[in-house]
Amino acid sequence: MTTLAEALVGALKARGTRHLFGVPGGGSSLDLIEACGKHGITFVMARGENAAVLMAAATAEITGAPGAALAGVGPGAASAVNGMAYCHLERAPVVLFTDRVPVNPNRPSWHQKFDQVAMFEPVSKAAAYITPTTSGDEIAELLDRMTLPPFGPLHVDLTAAEAGLPFEDEIPQPPPGDRGVSPRLDRMAGTLDGTRKVAMIVGIQARHQGDAALRLARALNAACLTTYKAKGTIPDDDPLLVGQFTGGTAEAAVLHEADVIVLYGHDPVEAIPGAWMYDAPVLALSDWDWVAEQGHPTPEVFAVGDLGAMAGQLAESASGANWTASISQHRQDYRARTAYPVVAGISPDDAVRTVQSLAGPAARLACDAGAHMIPALAQWVARDPAGVLKSNGLSTMGYALPAAIGAALAEPDVPVVAITGDGGAMMCLGELATAKELGLDITYVILNDSALSLIDVKQRNQQRPRSGVASETFDFAAIARGFGWSAATVDRSEDLRETVTRLASESGPTLLDIRIDPSGYGAQFEAMRG
Repeated sequence: MTTLAEALVGALKARGTRHLFGVPGGGSSLDLIEACGKHGITFVMARGENAAVLMAAATAEITGAPGAALAGVGPGAASAVNGMAYCHLERAPVVLFTDRVPVNPNRPSWHQKFDQVAMFEPVSKAAAYITPTTSGDEIAELLDRMTLPPFGPLHVDLTAAEAGLPFEDEIPQPPPGDRGVSPRLDRMAGTLDGTRKVAMIVGIQARHQGDAALRLARALNAACLTTYKAKGTIPDDDPLLVGQFTGGTAEAAVLHEADVIVLYGHDPVEAIPGAWMYDAPVLALSDWDWVAEQGHPTPEVFAVGDLGAMAGQLAESASGANWTASISQHRQDYRARTAYPVVAGISPDDAVRTVQSLAGPAARLACDAGAHMIPALAQWVARDPAGVLKSNGLSTMGYALPAAIGAALAEPDVPVVAITGDGGAMMCLGELATAKELGLDITYVILNDSALSLIDVKQRNQQRPRSGVASETFDFAAIARGFGWSAATVDRSEDLRETVTRLASESGPTLLDIRIDPSGYGAQFEAMRG
């Protein structure tokens, strides 16, 4: 006999899922955990439901297979909403299973009961209550919807009584993915005739299309910008790479000089709010039709289809003008513009460069939201697709450590560095226990300035009195040692390299509490975003 829970877990296994993360409740969670043991999927107990979903999202973004998480009824489900909002806006295919209060006329109850499906509908591609009478075809359609562009999450409600009942149908395997290419490529190639200077913005859809993106960039002689989610798809040390695209002013000069702008896998959710600033015609290659959803800018030619196939075809028929010298100058100007100003204490730039130099070129970065993200992402050199994990569309804090845990489990041979501010670190301290129990080789760097510095900058820019953004300076190294981590605090520039070197020799998870000088954040924020 196959139970409903076993059928669901087996269908996920067939789709490449290898881990289930969560904080179990006493209902269907237990059936799902038991089913994981039967199917060879590892259950990971997190300390918070939000963190569990973020861990699952990291595995999905790295492997391309659906991530999976579970939560208990009521408060457990409610605590997972932020993680699901991340998956929705960051295009991560993750299924969240939640316990459900059963309907029992003999024991009516309103305890922990509310409409969980309705709660998750705004942040899910689908939200459904599944029972043993739900057909296998319907379940397969729900599961496979996660990995149809645009990728996104699925919510499934299950009662304990029904999760353990027999499921007599079969859940089909996923269909082959063959999306073809757009006939509009010929028109696009006519515009890319070798006479125009091309700038190419590489976005989230391309994070598994590194070879194709690089081939197209070479064919077009394109000045390349990657979004935060696509950082590493064009290697940061490639001569065509100018910097990151955020929708701010740091990248404006190269886009203003371009005769045509190609969006390759760009998603409108990736740019900060604001009008499109450029007059050059826009050509877009996408795996879904975001123009129909009022995304901007409006392309002159919009090709929807298989990104890799379209890039390959276009690379054979299109070309761009050679403006290598100008691209090199734009690259130098971008780096100078985004560099952290000289400060008396430890600069975030120095901290990030030092950590990466000892972590090695293959290390993956998980970066939290906050002021520290600007220097961290500007200084970290990524050379591989999915080499950086960052919450961009939602920009949630408390992200870096859960994402690092998911990344370390998805690819155990790839070292992981998580960089956060003290505010984000406070939001997920419990996951220090999760990483320790799993024995993960994670380097956790806290750029500590005892403030919510990005909000502090915005508050000052609005000429408001400083209030509600600062905290005491807490000893994160002492906290980490309480969880069994190797940890150290650095508050002097001259001690930075020696301390990082010493911790790098330790086995297991390590934490660095680096007391940085935040006085340069305001100028850097202005230089990046204007």
